[in-house]
Amino acid sequence: MKRSLLTFSILISCISFSAQTIAGAAIVEPLFTKSAKISDHYIVDAYIETYKGRQFQEIDDVDATELRLDVVFPILTNSQLRLSVPFSTDGDGVRIDNGDKTNINGNNGTLNFVSLAYEYQFMHKADDNMDVMAYANVGTRVANLETSHGDNMNHQGRNIKAGFKLNTEISSSLLFLTDMGYQYYWVSDDLNPSGGGDKFGNVVASFAVIKHDRSLKPAVELTYRGDFGNYNNLAISPELIYSFENVDLKLALPIGITSDADDYGVTIGLTFR
Repeated sequence: MKRSLLTFSILISCISFSAQTIAGAAIVEPLFTKSAKISDHYIVDAYIETYKGRQFQEIDDVDATELRLDVVFPILTNSQLRLSVPFSTDGDGVRIDNGDKTNINGNNGTLNFVSLAYEYQFMHKADDNMDVMAYANVGTRVANLETSHGDNMNHQGRNIKAGFKLNTEISSSLLFLTDMGYQYYWVSDDLNPSGGGDKFGNVVASFAVIKHDRSLKPAVELTYRGDFGNYNNLAISPELIYSFENVDLKLALPIGITSDADDYGVTIGLTFR
C-alpha cells in the first residue's frame, strides 16, 4: 500500500509539473460518469479507489486500493482517444473454497484492464447544451495480480466495451450525464463477480447530476454493473468537486445499495485539463 501511494505521488508530481502544457477546455465531469463533450486539449485523470467488500469469482469480501491513470487525446474535430492504465492493486480477501484469508497485489487492476477507447461525438446541440457520444474500447491484462495462496488472480484477460454517453443541462446550474455500455470479457481468470465462467458480460451504466456553477461543485452518481440476473451491483455516490484554474480535485463516497455491491468505498480523483 505504501509503495503504491509513493508511486502515485511521484506520478502526480510529474503531471503537476507539466499541467500548464495540457491546460485547455473547461470540461468538468464527475468521477464515474464521463462527459460526452470532445476536449480540444489533452486531459489527464489520476484516481485512487479504495473499496470494502467487493466480490470476485474465487475471492470474496475483498478490501483493496486500486490506482489508475487516464489520458484523453483529441484527434479530430468530433473524436478522441482515451487511454486507461490501471497500475496498482493492493488488498486482501477471503477465499471462497476454504474461507482462508489471502492477499492480492500487482501492477494491474481487477476488472479494469489497460484499455484504449475511440470516442466519437455524433450529436451536439448548442441551444440545448446537449452532447451525445458513442465509444468502443479494447482492454488487456498486462500484469498478474498475485495472491498469498499462490494462485494468480488473472493469468489472462481480454475485454471489449461499447456504449454511448449523453450530457445535457436540466437547468442553468445543473448538468445531467449518463454513460450506458456493455462490457464483455472473452478471456479472464478468477474475476467473474457472478461466480460463473471466465467468459462473461456486464451492463455497465452510470447516471450523474452535478451543480456546475461554482468552484465547489456537489454531485451525486448512481452506478450499476451486472447482468440483471445473478449479479446486480448498484451503488450511489455523493461527491464533491473543487475546481481551481485547470485542475479538478474530486472526492466520492460510494455506498452499496444491493447485496452484490461493495459495502462502501472512497474514490479520489485529480484532473488536469
